Amino acid sequence: MAYLVPDRIYNANGVTVKEYLLTKHNPNKIALPSKRVLPFGGYTVHNTDKIKVSAQTTMAEQYVRATYNGNMNDVSVHFYVDEVEAWQELPLDWQSWHAGQKGKADANGSHIGNQATISIEVIGNSAKAEDNAARLIAWLMQTYKVGTDKLFTHNYWCNVRNGKKGTVDELNKLPDGYKGCPVYIRPHWDEFKAKVSGYLSEQEEKNVLYRVQVGAFRSKENAELYLARVKKEFPEAYIVKTEE
Repeated sequence: MAYLVPDRIYNANGVTVKEYLLTKHNPNKIALPSKRVLPFGGYTVHNTDKIKVSAQTTMAEQYVRATYNGNMNDVSVHFYVDEVEAWQELPLDWQSWHAGQKGKADANGSHIGNQATISIEVIGNSAKAEDNAARLIAWLMQTYKVGTDKLFTHNYWCNVRNGKKGTVDELNKLPDGYKGCPVYIRPHWDEFKAKVSGYLSEQEEKNVLYRVQVGAFRSKENAELYLARVKKEFPEAYIVKTEE
């Protein structure tokens, strides 16, 4: 089929995100997850290998197209991220199928990853792809007001399901005897997490306003007269009524 045409393009902390939701585009009737019913639980990071694509498209688009065509079996994620951009294939308030471990019963572990977290698949072993993923995750954290304490690897969910005990980051990095996912990021997980934290701090700083008070009056009339003078230099000035 032809390359996918996104329904919407938006900027997430410097990353171009192209939205093409399989909930709206599913002529092949592939199986899809359902809307999230559990409380939002954080973000799960994966790695997949690079693929060869034509110069007219990107790896992220082709992975979404492969899902659309049914070539990804029952795997679905919210975002594919490569060196160029990100593609979103599921609504953020939907579950996704990404946290499994082949041959293991789905109990007390990966179902939480599937049902409660936003999944981000980083394509290849590329510093730029990782940077784009870190920026996107920071944007999601700013949006959901849920920070790096809820940032997971695929490994984490496999380790939980295997009955392993430890802190979130211990289980994020602990070998799971399966895929070791995210295979390229996990060996320097602390560095990746720090990068996400840095971009989150930048996002939060952008949303801070520093206000300067230029007067306080007992008389409303005097306040309005002074505001008229101030507005000549600062058109966005305004009056706030407060109690002593």
